[in-house]
Amino acid sequence: MESLIKEGVLDSYAVLFKKENDKCLISSDNVTPDTYFDIASMGKVLVTATLILKAMGEKKITLNDTLNMFFDEVPESKRKITVRQMLTHTSGIVRCPLPPELAEKGNKAVAKYIIDNPLAYEPGEGKIYSCNAYILLGFIVEKIYNMPLDKAFYANTKSALNLTKSGFNIDINEPNAAVSYRRVRVGKYRSDDDNVCNMKGIAGSGAQFFTMADMEKYCDAIMQKNSKLYSSEIYDLAEKSYTGSLGEDANGLGWLIVDKRYRQTGKLFPNGSFGHCGHTGTSFFFDRGENMYAVILTNATRCIWLKNNYKEDYDAVCKMRENIHNKILSDISE
Repeated sequence: MESLIKEGVLDSYAVLFKKENDKCLISSDNVTPDTYFDIASMGKVLVTATLILKAMGEKKITLNDTLNMFFDEVPESKRKITVRQMLTHTSGIVRCPLPPELAEKGNKAVAKYIIDNPLAYEPGEGKIYSCNAYILLGFIVEKIYNMPLDKAFYANTKSALNLTKSGFNIDINEPNAAVSYRRVRVGKYRSDDDNVCNMKGIAGSGAQFFTMADMEKYCDAIMQKNSKLYSSEIYDLAEKSYTGSLGEDANGLGWLIVDKRYRQTGKLFPNGSFGHCGHTGTSFFFDRGENMYAVILTNATRCIWLKNNYKEDYDAVCKMRENIHNKILSDISE
C-alpha cells in the first residue's frame, strides 16, 4: 500500500481484512478509523438495496412489484419493469446525464426524465450496469418509508447498527476526509458523481460517505446475518446470482456475485462470493465459506486522474483491487 502512495496511485487508504476471529487493519498516516471516504456505488448496497431488502422482510414490497406501482404516467413499454430487474441491472434503464436544473423541479421530474429515456433492451433481456435504476429505487424507498432517502437510512440502517458518522453530504471543508472528487474546483458538494451532485448529494445510486469504523460494523452485520439490517431469510435470497450469463459479471439483489468472469477480487475470493465496488477506488467483498471479508477504501480514481493529467484510467483502479486482494491472500498463506 505504501508503494501505491509512492507511485501516485492513491494518497489515502484503509484496508480491513477479517477471517474468523482474526482481524488486520492498515491505513495511511493521514487516515483514522473515522476518516470519511466517498464510497461511490458501494452505496447502492449499503444504503439503497439494504433498505429495499428491509422493506421486503416487512412485506412492504416484493421483487415482482412493477414500476407503474410507484410512478405515474409510466409508458407501456416500461410499466412491467420489476424491482428485481432494477436491483439486478436487467431493467434496460441506463445511466444518462441529469441536467443541473432538473433536480430543482423535484424527484417527480427526475423520475420522469429517467423513465422517459429510451431503454437499452427489453426488460430482462440484457444487463447493463444502471445508476439511474438505483436512483428510481431510492425514490421507491422514500415512498415506502414516507421520508427522504437520507432520513430513511438514518432511521433504519444507521440507528440499527449504531453507525457513528457515515451518511450523506459531509461538509465541503471536513478535515478528516479523503479527497475523492475528480474536479479542479470543488463546487458545492464533495461527491465525485456529477449526477449525485446535481441531485444535491442525495441519490439511490450511491456517493455517500462512510468511515472504516462504520464499514466494519456493517460488514460484521452481514457476516452475522443480523436481522437489524433485514430479515434473516432475506440474506440467502439476496446473495445469489439472478443474471446467468447476461453481461460481464453476475448480480444478486444489489450485490455483485463473483464468478469466473470477475477479476477484481483476484484469487482471494472464490466463485459465489459477493460484494460491490465504488468508482472512487473502494470495495468490499465477502466469502461465507471461509467466514471472511475484505474492505478497501482509497481515493485511487482521483489520484490516477491527477497523475494522468486529468485523464481517467479506471482499468488501473480495477487492477489495483485485484493486486491488493492477491497480496492479502499471499500474506495469510504464509
